Amino acid sequence: MAVQETLLEAYQLIRSAGAKLADRWPTLVALVLAGFTAKLLTLKVALLAGRVSWVLGVLVFAFTAAGLLTAIVQMFRSMFPGRPRPRFTTVLPPFLLIYVASGHFDGYPVDPALERQVTMDVAAASVLIAAVALRWLLPLWKSFGTKPWARRAKLGLDICWMSLVAFTITTHVAWQWLAGLVAPVGWIIETVVAVLIVPLAWMAVGGLSLGLRPAQVPRLIGRAGVPMLLFGCLVILLIGKMPPLLWQVERFIIGPQDPETVWLPAAGLLGAVGSALAVLLAVALVGAVLAYSGGDEAGIPGQRFPAHDAYGDRLGVGGRGEEDGHLVRT
Repeated sequence: MAVQETLLEAYQLIRSAGAKLADRWPTLVALVLAGFTAKLLTLKVALLAGRVSWVLGVLVFAFTAAGLLTAIVQMFRSMFPGRPRPRFTTVLPPFLLIYVASGHFDGYPVDPALERQVTMDVAAASVLIAAVALRWLLPLWKSFGTKPWARRAKLGLDICWMSLVAFTITTHVAWQWLAGLVAPVGWIIETVVAVLIVPLAWMAVGGLSLGLRPAQVPRLIGRAGVPMLLFGCLVILLIGKMPPLLWQVERFIIGPQDPETVWLPAAGLLGAVGSALAVLLAVALVGAVLAYSGGDEAGIPGQRFPAHDAYGDRLGVGGRGEEDGHLVRT
């Protein structure tokens, strides 16, 4: 009986994600396309800036994830309107974990001849040190807080140093040495990251996007229960495998073509389209998990789907259910 109920709830969870996607697909599609467009444009500007100065290129590159995250935050907020606006720098760390672990999502260079991976070289270290120093020194300037651009300056510096830390730590020689040290069991770490850490980071991004404090997110996610949580992780894992699969399908459809004139120009666009679809589905699924956990504050934990609501009225806010026509704590 418990297995049947779990399977029913899993089915209802998928239906809920599909319903959210069907209900708001024009907004969600427009936002995810805008996010990936902003990401690719920022990367292209970074490549052009790198021709002038690699320091300038690194500075622009640090903002490639920010535009995409802005779109994803708005996607969650469109599914749960009226929630408090989140602090961007609170949502950024779990998103950067997903971003780096997913190979920067699309994984295809805009210009393979010019693109250069950000590593902890002298230029990148200089930008990182300057961003951290300015972030903590500017508030010491007495009149800084009165400037109209002060808040945006602090936000930009936070985005810059957080992104550079995430991008460079994975390519630093110390990280590569550590990866070589654990190579015999590296597959275990990769599995844990793909199966558990990345899906949970997705759920954290969703919860934080709704204006929750970091301490509230684990409790909200935990209210889904272990079965639904593991099921959600499994679905997000499968969604993450979609871009490589779509890439193979696209290769088959396009067929043998000249690499210089066809494949190189198409690679970045096709990769971004596949990743955009995966992000769209992941956001819808995470939205359904958050609603199941009570993140929408419209239902009752334990009574998230019609099968659980005998009265069909969806009464209950903040952990209150209905019993014999009266609201009770659940």
